Amino acid sequence: MESKARILSSITVIFAFYITMYHDTVVGARLYMIGNTLALPYMIKNKCWDVVVLIVFLIIMGLPKVIGAH
Repeated sequence: MESKARILSSITVIFAFYITMYHDTVVGARLYMIGNTLALPYMIKNKCWDVVVLIVFLIIMGLPKVIGAH
């Protein structure tokens, strides 16, 4: 299950980048949050702590954009 979530996460992050660049930054930020959150269980299970720290950092950095959206 975690492997499928990681693959879905990668696709979501790529799609989020496109949305952010060409359409809507808030929707793109929300998709980034979803994609990054989907990758966390896989990275934790496989003890990829550097990636876990990076993902958590990206989630924290994206929170203001997601929370502050109207």
